[in-house]
Amino acid sequence: MIFYPLVATLISAAFATTLFVQYRAKHRPYLLAWAVALAFYAIAALTEVIGAASGWNPLLYRTYYFLGAIILVGVLALGTIYLLSPRFSHIALWVLIVLAAIGLAGVLGAQLQAVKLETHQVPNADTIQVQGGLFSVLAILMAALINSVGSVILIGGALWSALGAWRKGGAQSRLVANILIAAGAFIVAGASTLTRVFHVYELFYVGQAIGVLVMFGGFLAAQRAPRRAPNLNPVASR
Repeated sequence: MIFYPLVATLISAAFATTLFVQYRAKHRPYLLAWAVALAFYAIAALTEVIGAASGWNPLLYRTYYFLGAIILVGVLALGTIYLLSPRFSHIALWVLIVLAAIGLAGVLGAQLQAVKLETHQVPNADTIQVQGGLFSVLAILMAALINSVGSVILIGGALWSALGAWRKGGAQSRLVANILIAAGAFIVAGASTLTRVFHVYELFYVGQAIGVLVMFGGFLAAQRAPRRAPNLNPVASR
């Protein structure tokens, strides 16, 4: 099924471009971090388009796994840290760089089950053999660690900002934007979990497309907020 990953690719690429344009105008680090993250998302979704069209191979899967399963959520979370807790941003950046380097080494050295790549669907999570040695373990461990911590930071930060906007009477568009960003991240994470549990890959494709669209809607809502409103939105200009 090519349609949904293609939609996710196009939307995330548009999202990344919009964020980068905002960064060029305002030079806010969180905008750059999120632009890079959504560019990674677009590339990861593009590997799904290629895989659905012509089948998967080791290089395509390793690219998909590193960008989509390991680094993506971490970079999104880094952007949230740059905005909400900038004094911790440098530490967070170096921690992410170290973990990403370990994850990259793991992905490049991991043993893949060739039979799992003989598909036009997204290969199962167990395509990387757990018993394949240290590199396989590192790849799986970094994916679990970065995604777990990153999701808490991303979703928690958006909800915290939304709560702050509501308590302080901030612009309604900023409140809506934060809720949409959190909901989009939750939809993507939930679709991935449901896919692993029920092995219904249409859930993954639909979840990706809808999730990134909802997040993009949150960003657009932030841009409509009055400039005089308190700055409590993770994607609003400061």
